[in-house]
Amino acid sequence: MQNGVTLTDAIGDTVTMRARWEVSDDREPVDELLAAAYSVDGPDANRELYARWADTYESGFIADSRYIYHDQVAAVFVAHGCDALGPDDVVVDVGCGTGLAGAALRARLHVAIDGLDISPEMLHQASLKQHDDTPVYRRLIEADLTQPLDIPTANYAGAISVGTFTHGHVGPAAMTELVRIIRSGGRAAIGINAAHFDTIGFGDVLDELVRAGLIRDLQLVHVPIYDDTDMDDPDHVGRVATFEVAPPSA
Repeated sequence: MQNGVTLTDAIGDTVTMRARWEVSDDREPVDELLAAAYSVDGPDANRELYARWADTYESGFIADSRYIYHDQVAAVFVAHGCDALGPDDVVVDVGCGTGLAGAALRARLHVAIDGLDISPEMLHQASLKQHDDTPVYRRLIEADLTQPLDIPTANYAGAISVGTFTHGHVGPAAMTELVRIIRSGGRAAIGINAAHFDTIGFGDVLDELVRAGLIRDLQLVHVPIYDDTDMDDPDHVGRVATFEVAPPSA
């Protein structure tokens, strides 16, 4: 444990949520967990929620909701200049959860991936993810995104995030720290719940990062979160902020 960040070798996922699905077994109803996820307040509440949810997260919520957000954001990452990454480069999956986003990215791109999440139970599930009989993740990191990260500046060639920047989770203030750990020229694809984006000012923060010369080539790509998403419903749409980390100004 280093300043609240635990490093372990392994794998990873992530997610967002929607209220309407029930389960027929003894698991907690998905709609109740989803409502709890959207209303959690603070890191301790997040840890408690995902400790309860980790074992059935994919078999329940992901399957029942026909969640496709991880595939959508991974495709955006690869499509926006990330094809130049090689197997020696490392991408960080921010809020990796059970490893769905990392697995989706690894299926598209031969690149090393580190996973970062606040929940040790979700990270355990992520550690089970494999691609071609190899762990999806090079390393798993337990960390709180609302605090400074004990990760070197310019440590990663890129970043992906799915389902972390949503209601009750992480706000736009974390974007500066995320940009810090990506190297100059590195690319990011950060999925942000569209309703959350509008409510708490992600656009202003991203525009300020551009004005400050920290990022460039900012684009917003709208993607569905679920297989049957109504693209007019902002709670079911992700705005994927894709950008390049700018080189230091002279």
